[in-house]
Amino acid sequence: MSSPAAFGGYDDWPDHAGRTPHLPGQFGALFGIPTPPDVVVGGAPEGGGVRSREVHVRDGVRAVRLRWSVGFGPDLAAWLLHPVDADPATRPGVLALHSHGGIKSLGAERMVDLPGVPAHVLAYREQAEEGAAVASDLARSGFTVLAPDAFGWGARRFHLGVGDPQAYDAAAREHEHLVAKACALFDTSWAGMVAHDDLTSLAVLRTLCAPGPVGVLGFSGGGGRAALLAALDDGIASVVVVAMMCTLASLYPDHVGHSWLLHTRGLASGPDLVGLLATNPARHVLVGYCARDRLFPLQGQRDADAALHQAFAAGPGSYTPVWADTDHVFTRALQRDATEHLHATLPPTISRTMDSTEERNP
Repeated sequence: MSSPAAFGGYDDWPDHAGRTPHLPGQFGALFGIPTPPDVVVGGAPEGGGVRSREVHVRDGVRAVRLRWSVGFGPDLAAWLLHPVDADPATRPGVLALHSHGGIKSLGAERMVDLPGVPAHVLAYREQAEEGAAVASDLARSGFTVLAPDAFGWGARRFHLGVGDPQAYDAAAREHEHLVAKACALFDTSWAGMVAHDDLTSLAVLRTLCAPGPVGVLGFSGGGGRAALLAALDDGIASVVVVAMMCTLASLYPDHVGHSWLLHTRGLASGPDLVGLLATNPARHVLVGYCARDRLFPLQGQRDADAALHQAFAAGPGSYTPVWADTDHVFTRALQRDATEHLHATLPPTISRTMDSTEERNP
């Protein structure tokens, strides 16, 4: 049995679930996605406004910590990153979505070059992303990047009464089963709750970057988040999904032990992961496949690759597969491919730089 303390910080979740309708359409119903609230950049905190907090400048990238309410539970936090000498409103926007990684004490921080990141998170970054701070590197290349925490991670984590980050992550791995069961009680899913939060992050990004289409990128669980957002929002013109694409039927019987993020009833027998990316053949999709991925069977990846080739064959968008002879890793080479893809498929930078004395918002 569990107790109310098992859902610390989320006392208002049941009430929110009961009064908030799902997003309309196929995917809102399939994932049970609550309709997200409006978030106002520059608005009052009590009205759901975005607040900026700490600021770091490292190696030419300015990182600002933002927070806002999503209507229930702890506030969502995200890092806004952009070249230090550029106005973020002149740069194309990219939403950078962190992976699952078995690390819930922190979310977006694993993608951002920051001081004080715990050693076990740095070790994960070294193993999973070859030491790169992916969101910071994207900003350094010229994008305005928003890297948000997900529902259940970082600022949106559940309060489990465990202070040490590494001990918290161990407890959170077991706690995930309870949260998934609570999601079922509330007629939603873990992926649906994450999508709810990510939609608010997408709205915030659009108010801070250059106007026009935006991109979204994710590795592993972040790739699943990116694919679902693409299915929900046609304004996402460019998508990068790394180490998170195969046919779901191929997971049985040897690869079923994934996070609850991947186990939404009806997804495998319906659109599948391929169907999420194929909702809009006008967008530009890059998928990174890891040929020796221990989490996804090779044949399932090949079948997904073939299905996506077929889905995008007539255009007007594009599908680019990139195969890496590696385990479940977002390699530096795949990161370069992802960055080049986003630059090639998003609108160019607006010609305006930020004067050193200019007021920056946020």
